[in-house]
Amino acid sequence: MIAVVLAALLQASPPPPDALRRPQDGAYRHALDQLYDGRPEQALTALGRAREGAPEDAVGAYLESLVAIWKLEQYPPSAAADRDLFRRIDEATRLADAALRKDPRDLRALLARGAAHGVRSRFHLFRAQRSEAAQAAVRMREDLLKVHEADPGCVDALFGLGLYDYYADVLPKLAKVLRFLARMPGGDRERGLNRIESAGEGSLFHDDEVQAQLYEVYAFYEKDPDRALSEMRGMRRRHPGWPLWALKLAEHLRDRMGRYADSAAVAREAVEAGQKGQVNYQGAAGLLARISLGESLLRDLRFAEARRELLLVKEGPPQIADTLLRARLLLGRALELEGDRESAVAHYRRAATAADREVRRQAEAALRAPAKPAEIEGLALVAQARRLREAGRRREAAEAYRRAARVWPDSLEARLLSAEDDLLHGEPEEADKAADAIEDAADDDDPQPPWLRSWGRLLKGHLLDLEGERTRAVAEYKKVLKTTYGLAELRERAEDGLRRPYRRAGATNNIK
Repeated sequence: MIAVVLAALLQASPPPPDALRRPQDGAYRHALDQLYDGRPEQALTALGRAREGAPEDAVGAYLESLVAIWKLEQYPPSAAADRDLFRRIDEATRLADAALRKDPRDLRALLARGAAHGVRSRFHLFRAQRSEAAQAAVRMREDLLKVHEADPGCVDALFGLGLYDYYADVLPKLAKVLRFLARMPGGDRERGLNRIESAGEGSLFHDDEVQAQLYEVYAFYEKDPDRALSEMRGMRRRHPGWPLWALKLAEHLRDRMGRYADSAAVAREAVEAGQKGQVNYQGAAGLLARISLGESLLRDLRFAEARRELLLVKEGPPQIADTLLRARLLLGRALELEGDRESAVAHYRRAATAADREVRRQAEAALRAPAKPAEIEGLALVAQARRLREAGRRREAAEAYRRAARVWPDSLEARLLSAEDDLLHGEPEEADKAADAIEDAADDDDPQPPWLRSWGRLLKGHLLDLEGERTRAVAEYKKVLKTTYGLAELRERAEDGLRRPYRRAGATNNIK
């Protein structure tokens, strides 16, 4: 994330309409397209060619630093990569300073220098060097505010100011240990988010960067998985050449939405792209895509399919060593849930050698405590219920969920979706018994799958309608519509709940 800029003064008369534009900007944009398509080296080459015609333009040097920080973030720490990045940042700053000595109101130079400070701050945040990140962010803010005051229509400056506003407000609230922000000018979350969103149209160079950063904001800070999904789908649609977007999309669908089948479909497309000869999707990217596919299948309780995919994961480059060991952990889990604890243990032992603390912790826990028979049986029944539900056999699925809940009461999914059947089709006393599971799902901050929370709120709205609590029911339906996890049925049922109160079987709006 780019921690950005804000504060200063300056200005006289407004600049001419295209004061920030130069003939080389089209070539710069073409080069950036190659970056977001997963070809950073070609992007740097194209930027270098474009800069030959404008060697004093600081913007070209800044854009090279932007490409360099994206490259650096994709690989393990490298002193050589750090030096290359700082060489490019320093060059952009030097060129901007030279231009500003000639004309202190050169907005293009101010924009380039501020943006270069932004890349510097982004690097320091990435390396957890908080004080240095703050210092660079403040310098960024100063330059970009001058651009904004002189030319309020410059959305590239607005983007940086929005990032500063947003993170300077949000980060301290999330972690009080970020005291390095104490001496920075305060931010404003709402204003920052509005500024970032408004920068998506009309930017000279940052339209893709805006969308990539909005994904991070909505996925990790705003906790809005639906909006984050839209942003990442946009990046993948615009730049299918970079596996990064497919991998991020598959991860988001799986981890933050619980849409395991959709996640598996995206990961499978990435695997197949490598098999069809798309170079970017081969090598480490192909391995990561297959591991993602295996994990999504495992989370979808398709144990045999997950096992087959994960068994195909062999050795890979050192930079993904821990991810390869995580694949061993997933493979062990798939084997254990199929009933083969002995084979699973061998993979857990391999995973327990990982340098990654979380992979090691989970592997060691799996070695210490085998899965309980009730969990294995319960998950098998949940798997059966999911397949029946996908086939449209909802009543049969509900019965499988009911059996799973009896065998393994820890399954919130089994409890909630059997409770749904009781609410929709059962006798009044059965619907009353469903209330506990519905409340548990509606109030759970981190249910698995994540969509259970909104599903619980939908059913809570139905219960409240049955109790004559229409105002409270409407409030629950509105909560559902804020986060539907992209599920059409969830949205449609919540919208129906807003139009008219839910009634039992026989009412025209009852869900069959």
